[in-house]
Order: sequence, then structure tokens, then C-alpha cells
Amino acid sequence: MGKIIDISKWQPNVNYKALATECDLAILRVQDGSTIKDLFYLTHANGCEKYKIPFGVYAFIRFISVEDAKVEARDFYKRATTGGLKPKFFVADVEVATMKDMRAGTNAFIAEILRLGAKKVGIYVAHHLYESFNLEYSKADFVWIPRYAADGKSIIEPKYPCDLHQYTDKGTIAGISGGVDLNRLTGSKSLKWFTGEERVTQVSKPVTKQKAQLVKTSATKTTNNVHTVKSGDTLSEIASKNTTTVAKLQILNKIKNPDLIYVGQKIKMK
Repeated sequence: MGKIIDISKWQPNVNYKALATECDLAILRVQDGSTIKDLFYLTHANGCEKYKIPFGVYAFIRFISVEDAKVEARDFYKRATTGGLKPKFFVADVEVATMKDMRAGTNAFIAEILRLGAKKVGIYVAHHLYESFNLEYSKADFVWIPRYAADGKSIIEPKYPCDLHQYTDKGTIAGISGGVDLNRLTGSKSLKWFTGEERVTQVSKPVTKQKAQLVKTSATKTTNNVHTVKSGDTLSEIASKNTTTVAKLQILNKIKNPDLIYVGQKIKMK
């Protein structure tokens, strides 16, 4: 696997052809609040598109009310999709307390981005603010957390569940001089999930009694202590067939929401 980076105006000179030899995914800053556009976003986005580097986008939030959050979200979406650009996902970068109820503001921001047409929305939250901000993380499709070691090389695991871990700001990669933020996958979501190559199908939502008879249960006892999720599977059925519990599978596989598993997902039994 190559590297996952996030860049902004602080990386003004990028050799995208060289970057493409090492970069599997780039996450590009679009704005710092509504009033400050990242002037290098379009350069970075067009460079990534030209050399086929999949990219998502993020916005540093500055909203001071629920309504202001909606305005920021609209500005973010419009700027991110300028000229027909199609980011793979959108991220609310929550690092400072800009209003009393950060939970309400972030929820409004995410809801507005989804209303505008985004398919995947994530939350980037400062590690030391994860608990105090009390964000409703289930409203997002993924969580991204920064936590660095002082030497810039060692990895310090986040204390909280996340799908992406920004583990250093002193990383190196072809095409960019100087330190760069590097990230690693830490949840059940694959790189292909982030790049859009893996089909995302929610397979475990409850069904009504009228529709229940149309859903085939394909959760069979697994072998080699790993179950590959198929259409129709639910975590409770997988647990039952393998003489375990939903709670144990959640802990073992870092599954936050037992009602959300995906086709192709690998569920470890032990």
C-alpha cells in the first residue's frame, strides 16, 4: 500500500507525477471557514485528477451557529466541486470551539453537505477534544483523528475509535519537499471504500415484517475464523451462527454501529 496524505496551501509546490508513484489517496483542504479559501485547492485537485490520484476534501470549520454551519457547508461544497471536480468524500475539520454547542453545529454542517449531494462525509476531530466536544460521530460515515509522537516516526494509537489516524506531520513522500501529514487506515473501511472503488452497501438495516420474507439469510458458519459479509447478512445472525455475541464481534472488529456492516467486510471471530 502507498501513502495517504493531506495537503493544503502549506504545500504550494507539488510534483504530481512523482506524487502519484507513492500516493494512494490525498485529502485536500478547501477552506478555513467561509471567508478564507485555500488558494491552492484547485491546483492540487487538478494535479491529482491529471495523474489519477484519488482525493477527498476537508474544510476547517469556523461556524458560530447552526445557520452559519449550513452556510459554511454550502460554500465548502460549491468550492470543492468547482469546474466539475468530484471529490470522493467531504470532511468537517473540527479543531476549535467556535460555538457553545459544537455537536449541533457539526450535525447541521454534515446534514447540509449530504443534502447537497455528498455520498460520504467524515469528521476530523482533535484528539484532546474528542470527548469534550461530544460530537454525534454516528452522523458521519467515518472518523479521522490526529495523534502524533514527538519524534514524528513512532506511532501513538488514538484512544478513541477511528477509521483514519493522522499519525505524523513529519512524513515524507515523493513530489513534496519537507514534512507532510501522513495517515493510516485503522478501522474496518478499506482504501477502496475511501476511493469509491468498493461498492458501499448497507446490508443490516431492519426490514419490515412484510419485506422480511424477501430477504435471504446468508450468514453461514465461517471457516478460518473469518466471515466475509454477504448481501443479507446481519451481525446478530453471524454471531448466532458462530456461537458468539454481537458485543464480542463489535469489540474484536472495532464495529461502532452493529446495524452497519458492508458487503465484502471481513468479520473476525477470534
